[in-house]
Amino acid sequence: MDFLGIINELTKKRVEAVKVNARAPGMLRAIERRNSEGYLALIAEYKRASPSGVIRLDLDPWTYFNAVGQYATGFSVLVEPIYFLGSPIFVKIALNYGKPVLYKDFVISREQIREAGELGASSVLLIKRLGGNALWDLVDYAMDLGLEPLIEVDDENDALEIVKSNPNVMLGINSRDLGDLSVSLDRAISIIRAVRSKANVIIAESGVRGVNDAVRLAREGANAILVGTALMRNAELAKEFSGITIH
Repeated sequence: MDFLGIINELTKKRVEAVKVNARAPGMLRAIERRNSEGYLALIAEYKRASPSGVIRLDLDPWTYFNAVGQYATGFSVLVEPIYFLGSPIFVKIALNYGKPVLYKDFVISREQIREAGELGASSVLLIKRLGGNALWDLVDYAMDLGLEPLIEVDDENDALEIVKSNPNVMLGINSRDLGDLSVSLDRAISIIRAVRSKANVIIAESGVRGVNDAVRLAREGANAILVGTALMRNAELAKEFSGITIH
């Protein structure tokens, strides 16, 4: 098939995706169910680029979700268009696979949260350092719309503040410092150790390059891992991640 033929097929799929009108199943329950089976939950992220540069542009979302879907507990979908080359339509495409879907953007407004709900996502990412004093207002608004907030931190004090305020929210611990973009799995593990007896669900984000990293996080108390770059480069890793047990 030549390029125009490929574009034609992908455009047909994209047009059909827009028509989907559904709400993805809950992320929290899916993670808890996977943990009850004795396994670390995997949230597979569709991530075409990052501030570090392009990751992969030749992998369309249908091919990606088909490759990782049977192993993933849920999906994370980037919608931020500038640094991550994301799009809201990727959320619509993800809905076709019957998995929980996290709407991932740098959320600073109710309008973005409303978009997440209108698209059909089950969860929305809220970054503690970005939300500031408005964080809990955004959390409450998300919950009023039936969305499950995933609150992301990259600092131990912020993590402790979140679980003290509400231990029942999903807590995302980012290995990446959101100020200078450095990545440290050791720092993330230190944060996990500080809150693992206080938080209901801990999701380890960023920095998971392979199975050994995922095993470390599971042993330290993570309930789920969110993996983007490694899976975009090698979707076959999803099967290996899905077999990691928790202790």
